[in-house]
Amino acid sequence: KGMKGHVQPNHQMTPDTIGYMASYLIGKFFAGETKLSVLDPAVGTGNLLSTILNRHGMLITQAFGVDVDDLLIKLAYTGANLQRQSTQFYNQDALDPLFIDPVDAVVCDLPVGYYPNDIRAADYALKNDSGHSFAHHLFIEQGIKHTKPGGYLLFLIPNNLFESAESQKLHEYLKDTVHIQGVLQLPLSLFKNEKAAKSIFILQKKKPGLDAPKEVLLAVLPKLSNREALDKMIADMEKWFQENKEGTLQA
Repeated sequence: KGMKGHVQPNHQMTPDTIGYMASYLIGKFFAGETKLSVLDPAVGTGNLLSTILNRHGMLITQAFGVDVDDLLIKLAYTGANLQRQSTQFYNQDALDPLFIDPVDAVVCDLPVGYYPNDIRAADYALKNDSGHSFAHHLFIEQGIKHTKPGGYLLFLIPNNLFESAESQKLHEYLKDTVHIQGVLQLPLSLFKNEKAAKSIFILQKKKPGLDAPKEVLLAVLPKLSNREALDKMIADMEKWFQENKEGTLQA
């Protein structure tokens, strides 16, 4: 509630409810795994990453957080210490080269807007042809670069991600590098402004012999206070996992 007021763009804390859903998805996509490495390249105050660690602490053996804002990353560091979470934090521009090996999973509440460093943006396939590039597009590319083949990425994206002038280039890049696993539109009630509404975008990095899912998981999540509708949605998602992720699913 406190973060719904007047805060700087991209400084909003990722709500716990979104963290819980991301934790559920990590558990389902990595069912059967014994150890995972996770990276959040825009970790902010660390709420999204720490929520996942609290749920899967025994499974996640390496956790990394990157943020350019020194105050936000100090808060993330303090929070990780209080919760006794072993996380490595890097105070840097996450679009600069990262001294982090590719990970099994990338999770990120994407910073939305223009990236001011045109020289650095020139290193990316998703740079704009003219003017500043979209930071959220570059973060998607950086995340894919730092994911192991076959690994998963969970991005919090604006609902209008594919409506911009550069969306065709993004679409082509995703087609070449990943399999789209799902898009879960979050309840509008989570957002003060409907234009700020977001979805969870789930990707799997391509590797030889890895097929795309039979069908993409598409869902509009109900209001989280609507227990009956939420239970039905979870049941539908469980069915999707059974039909599309056979052999990797544990009860």
